[in-house]
Amino acid sequence: MDTVTLTIDDIEVKAARGKRILEAAIEAGIYIPNLCALQDIKLPFGACRLCQVQIEGRRGTITACSEPVADGMVVHTNTPEINSLRRKILQIMLAKHPHACLTCWRKER
Repeated sequence: MDTVTLTIDDIEVKAARGKRILEAAIEAGIYIPNLCALQDIKLPFGACRLCQVQIEGRRGTITACSEPVADGMVVHTNTPEINSLRRKILQIMLAKHPHACLTCWRKER
């Protein structure tokens, strides 16, 4: 098996080439928030945008569920910028949500 070594939040992680950052993080016990990365989905979906991370040497943020790992990659998952971005994304999601989750009939399915 061909593996790569990357660093996620100062932790050295080995992952199979072709894995996505989110998968590598989960396997290493590193939490990255996400809502749309479901186990049964083969291709990355990236719709919720909560798994945004920063990669050293790259501008902006990247979704961890869709970005493949690379040898020597340095990933940051918990910076003030990322946490602020995630908070704004979640606020947008919840702005149109009916807010009745605890009593919602859908949870009984």
